[in-house]
Amino acid sequence: MKYISFEISCYRGITKPMTISLANNPLLPLIGINECGKTTILQAIYSFDEANDNGYEGKHLKDTLNLYKTEDEQEPLITATIETNYSNLEKIVEKYNILKEAEAEAKVKPAASVAKTEDFEKLKIPISKKDFSKNIKIERNLRTRKYQFKDDELEALNPIADKVVKEMPYILYNDDFMDRPPNSVKIPAEEPTDLTEWLSIYERLFNVTNPQYSLFKLVVEKDPRRRDSIISDVEEELNKRLSKAWETFLLSKHGKINVRLKTVENNDPENPYILEVQIVEKIGKKERYFNVVDRSKGFLWFFNFVMKLEFNPKLVSSRNDTIHLLDEPGSYLHSSAQEKLCIKLKDISEKNGTVIYCTHSHHLLNPEFIPLNKIYVVEKEKEKNIKAIPLTSYKPKKENRNAFQPLMDALQIPAFQFYNDDNPIIATEGIYDKYILELFVNIGFSFTVLPGTGAGSIAKNIQFLNGFSKNYVAIWDNDEEGIKEYKKACKNFGEIEAERFDLLPLIRKNSMIMQQMFEGEDISKIRKYLELSDESDFEKTIATLYFSVPEKGKIKKSLSQKTQENFSALEQILIKRFKKSNGIRDRRFR
Repeated sequence: MKYISFEISCYRGITKPMTISLANNPLLPLIGINECGKTTILQAIYSFDEANDNGYEGKHLKDTLNLYKTEDEQEPLITATIETNYSNLEKIVEKYNILKEAEAEAKVKPAASVAKTEDFEKLKIPISKKDFSKNIKIERNLRTRKYQFKDDELEALNPIADKVVKEMPYILYNDDFMDRPPNSVKIPAEEPTDLTEWLSIYERLFNVTNPQYSLFKLVVEKDPRRRDSIISDVEEELNKRLSKAWETFLLSKHGKINVRLKTVENNDPENPYILEVQIVEKIGKKERYFNVVDRSKGFLWFFNFVMKLEFNPKLVSSRNDTIHLLDEPGSYLHSSAQEKLCIKLKDISEKNGTVIYCTHSHHLLNPEFIPLNKIYVVEKEKEKNIKAIPLTSYKPKKENRNAFQPLMDALQIPAFQFYNDDNPIIATEGIYDKYILELFVNIGFSFTVLPGTGAGSIAKNIQFLNGFSKNYVAIWDNDEEGIKEYKKACKNFGEIEAERFDLLPLIRKNSMIMQQMFEGEDISKIRKYLELSDESDFEKTIATLYFSVPEKGKIKKSLSQKTQENFSALEQILIKRFKKSNGIRDRRFR
């Protein structure tokens, strides 16, 4: 069973129903300005599973009301769409029936002649296997903390709604700024019904090491030799997993993580023992001990993430569909570590479940690994309602363009890239010209595109290219602005240099821009292939294609004959200009 989507309604600033779809979206970055509601979305999803109620100090379940409004609020609801099958539901019903039957039997009076105090009626799935849909919906009311099926035909199964959720994959939450692993954990005299988050994590560590081990058994163990042996086994298991994660996860292949565990007596009858956690660092042959919180913020994030993943107290059969909710992941990691983290997030999403994360860092939005059509833009409307819009459908107002800043940073082409680039270079008006040329143009040799920021910017880039004696050509749109800047460049740089310059082929009657190289329904074909909405504009469609599709050649072949002829005409212009450019270069180096 796995989660397909979450619908959030009336949770803090999310006053209108918001759906976050996970179908075909295992990696979902949320971008937007500060205080726009990104964290609210993560905490709402985290709130769905009652196994998380004691996590994060319960902050996600507090103050669920919209503080911008004073009128009566509707119930805060989180609805999950779950992919399952009839067999899975049958097994959960059977577990429930066995438990309830045992409870009913326990109420029978000892005398055999006395009838049961109550009869037990078995729960049954009210629809046939043939009519069962593989997707079901379960709603959680965060005020009552109760679950119910949203499918009318399954209402009779409401008694097992929470049992279904218990069988679902982990939903893990990491807040880089507030979520910190403790140096020590108090161990109660008696095992409580509800364990605190970190007590349950360390108890799970003991159970994973050996099912017979328990923190609560350990503290009452009379034989110190046996107690030390158990601690040694647990330490070994913990350090093995941490070291493996340290080497393969994101930070470094150098060094080794060592954690020391120790139980000490505590002057509190209710919590008579404390489990202390220390980080061991070797300096030469000597060992030095540090509290967990004394380590770097990058280490704290790493330790917190790995402990919650490896020793989550919720028992499920598979981690492959885990949902990782990361609030500003790697904020305390340096840029190179963030770049590694970006690759790792992609890797986790492909192998270990879904990753939903908020970020302001362009290092975590590298389009090479993070497809543009997976990004959500989060913003608040004037009435303070939080909404999340797929980037490919987002139409920003001018004042809201700073929401795109991390993405724009990730797409910039630094000039130093061209210093040692021996490829011939094509200078263009903008970034989308670069995408189109690299996707659809074949001139028989490799080339590099230097995009500008408009028709007027090409002249500045020509100065740069000449300064480094680069072999280049420049191409402008064949429209009013492009023609004006083309003529200006020809005049300013002179007749010989102008042999490198040209305009797009004038295929239309009056003007020609790069977008018009495509005929008829070709852009619609590309949108359909990428599973984008019809509202996705040209620029977002082309950028998504550039960064997302491995079979770009297949897309080109699927375009209409007329579009292919248009690009053939452009290819001839570029080939002609590169021949001129080579001649200019040859004359200069004689």
